[in-house]
Amino acid sequence: MGKYLNKQQIFDAEDGEDLYVNEEQLKSRLKFFEKKIQVQTDDTPVEEKINNLLEIGRIQVELYKGLDAWEKAFIAFDIARDNELWELAVEACDVMFLSEEPKALKALGHALWLGVTFPINPELSVAMLQHLVDESPKEADICAIAATTAHYITSMRCGLDDDLTFFSSQMMASVADKHSHVTDQSTFDLWCKTLQLDQPEVFLRKLSGAIDQLVVDDWWIDRDKIKTKLDIDGK
Repeated sequence: MGKYLNKQQIFDAEDGEDLYVNEEQLKSRLKFFEKKIQVQTDDTPVEEKINNLLEIGRIQVELYKGLDAWEKAFIAFDIARDNELWELAVEACDVMFLSEEPKALKALGHALWLGVTFPINPELSVAMLQHLVDESPKEADICAIAATTAHYITSMRCGLDDDLTFFSSQMMASVADKHSHVTDQSTFDLWCKTLQLDQPEVFLRKLSGAIDQLVVDDWWIDRDKIKTKLDIDGK
């Protein structure tokens, strides 16, 4: 665990000189990946093309170039979507969300839908749900729904003894405390029952409704086509 949930802050410098050095390092990395894109050929693996775009997008986010980051990430998303590389598509949505451009929440909605629908890296799915918690008022039920979904996903994909499952359980406890000042197990159990967090068919439906509100009928993917393919594949 750590690639998505424990990102280190690049701009954690204590003085202006260190900040300048970090910015120069970022610009150097930016040039490196821009050169990699320039030498790409038709034979370059599509995953490499997407990752190069995403690396540039992430660096541009750190350099506060939100629009540039969005544009690179959206290109990466298009390529990932067309090749059904859904984990990379979610990573692209993450960069778009972090760009803080006007449609950032729409990108988060896509990341959430794909991250719950497909069995991608569970840490990435949890990170997207953490974004939803962070973007919502602490007393809003959607925080509880997002945290519960995160714990549900980690329990299913990782097992109950996994570190990520422990993280998601702590995430739920934190949300419960902020949402309703829940601090003990009996109150937590009652809180879960009251909000129907013990019923996946209920909280997943509510999450779906929240995602629809983020996307506002402007989907960049064909959800019906994806659902049909998943049904055929038996996933």
